[in-house]
Amino acid sequence: MKNNKNIEISALKIFAAVATSQTLTQAAEQLGITQSAVSQTIKQLEIQTDTQLVITRSRPIKLTPSGQVLKDYAHQVIIDTQRMLAEVRLASKGGLIPLNVGMVDSFCDVAGVQFMQQLKPFTSKLALRTGLVSPLTQALLNRDLDILITGDPLDQHPQLQRFPLLRDPFVIIVPEKFSRDGSVDIQTLADTLPFIQYNRQSRLGALTDLIARRMDITLHSDYELDSTQTLLRFVQSGHGWSIVTGLCIVRYPELLQNIRVMQLATGNHARYLTLLSRPDELGELPRVSAEVCRSLYRDEIVPQLMSIAPWLGNQAFSITEMPTI
Repeated sequence: MKNNKNIEISALKIFAAVATSQTLTQAAEQLGITQSAVSQTIKQLEIQTDTQLVITRSRPIKLTPSGQVLKDYAHQVIIDTQRMLAEVRLASKGGLIPLNVGMVDSFCDVAGVQFMQQLKPFTSKLALRTGLVSPLTQALLNRDLDILITGDPLDQHPQLQRFPLLRDPFVIIVPEKFSRDGSVDIQTLADTLPFIQYNRQSRLGALTDLIARRMDITLHSDYELDSTQTLLRFVQSGHGWSIVTGLCIVRYPELLQNIRVMQLATGNHARYLTLLSRPDELGELPRVSAEVCRSLYRDEIVPQLMSIAPWLGNQAFSITEMPTI
């Protein structure tokens, strides 16, 4: 293999995905390429840097000290490259433009501030609107928003441009006293404790109902709530159990005391956040915004999730393509 010292951006993107994955296979799935292509890229990078970067024998894979240094630089180079392209193209159109962003609450609460800070240099004015999916969707369709970060890909509106962002896994939360040994059968749980439900009119409520149907579980719901904070308090005080996502629990770590977070079935259930925009109106801004979201999730949020439940590292990750479901 040729020892070319010029490292390509595409190789850094592959390395960044490997650095935050549990296996090379997981990184390949995120990127939509083969595991062989990932392995070859890592090997080439190690030749170019004259050092080992990744310990692939361990599970999960680990970075060497040199690999950790490259990871930090790689993420910054990727973002800087996206910014450079955006600024060059915006300059050709006469300068910066205002940007109105919509963002679901669960993502905004944990990443909204950093997102605004990183996007501000690309806009003349940056406005952020948060809330439930339905009114935000209508605002995008009415052109009151320029981009929307949402859990609903709006497939019924094919005219929109889509940038897949992340996989947000569903988990079970139960009162700690109910599961002292760390295990529980979901059917027993459903037959024993009341289910604390998100409002069925909300996106999360609808997805929870869908999961129950797929698992052939009957939910006995005594409570239907709009607020994640209130829902967690109900579980914390022993009033029942619930199904939420990783982003929901990482918003309120102080409320997880006396709550056990458990894997839902085989971990196959998740919602996927997508960035939506209208094509050919904002240049590279939607693409830059999407990369900022992926980076924040990968570098800031996933480590927090793993501190709550290490197995979430296998289930929560950034994506560039929607999976086939």
